[in-house]
Amino acid sequence: MQNGVECNSMPLLDKQRRVIDTRRPDYAVFRKRRRIGLLAFVLLLVMFLGGVAYLFSGGSEETAEEPLEQANAPVVEEAEEPSPVEEAASEEAAPEETSSSAAAEEEEAEPAVPAPEDPTLYLTVPRLGVYGHTVRNDSSEAALDAGAIKVPSTGFPWEEEDTNTYIAGHRIGWPGTESYYQLYELPLMREGDVVYLADTNGRAYQYRVFDIFAVSPSQSEVTRPIPGKDIISLQTCTESLTDWWTMGPGLYGGGPESGRLVVQAERV
Repeated sequence: MQNGVECNSMPLLDKQRRVIDTRRPDYAVFRKRRRIGLLAFVLLLVMFLGGVAYLFSGGSEETAEEPLEQANAPVVEEAEEPSPVEEAASEEAAPEETSSSAAAEEEEAEPAVPAPEDPTLYLTVPRLGVYGHTVRNDSSEAALDAGAIKVPSTGFPWEEEDTNTYIAGHRIGWPGTESYYQLYELPLMREGDVVYLADTNGRAYQYRVFDIFAVSPSQSEVTRPIPGKDIISLQTCTESLTDWWTMGPGLYGGGPESGRLVVQAERV
């Protein structure tokens, strides 16, 4: 008894001695099961980690392989250089091919336009208010009094070579005919004005004015063609080479001082 309290030491000793006895049969079974469970857990953990690693490694391989597939360009075989004999043969064949192609183009080209049976032309000059006036291929005084004429020695617009279709008409003319004031306002023509001709086959030819000048009656060279050009010339009489407006006897070609006003237009 201690301080009036009875000490019972035996139960305490029993508690202190309640230590696991590893030599007991049931403890050995417990240890074995624990090892098995731990081993199974380790195996499962290893398998799981391996699967995760495989997934990541597989994805990275696919990603890495894609650029390689895109970078793999097809292999182009280098062409063999031609031998000197082949080069010489190709150079000889080139002119032949060019000449044959040119001949084929000439064959495919349209045939030359046939000349109309009737050489009469029709003149239109919007600046002068002249529309569809008859132009006769006749240099007689009677033809000129009826209207405009084309000098017969000059060319026609349908001809392939360089041509100068030379047309003359009166300034005042005769009442009741197309010659009446037909080319009265010819001095008003300006560069860029349009002149039209038509033939009896219905073909139309358009010209644009590029030159206006005066010549003397003796300067017949003005009727000649200009190299490299297809033109039309309109001529009428003036009082003199410098006076284009006075209504004097020069309008009818009288006197040595009279002039010829010429307007030339090129085919467009």
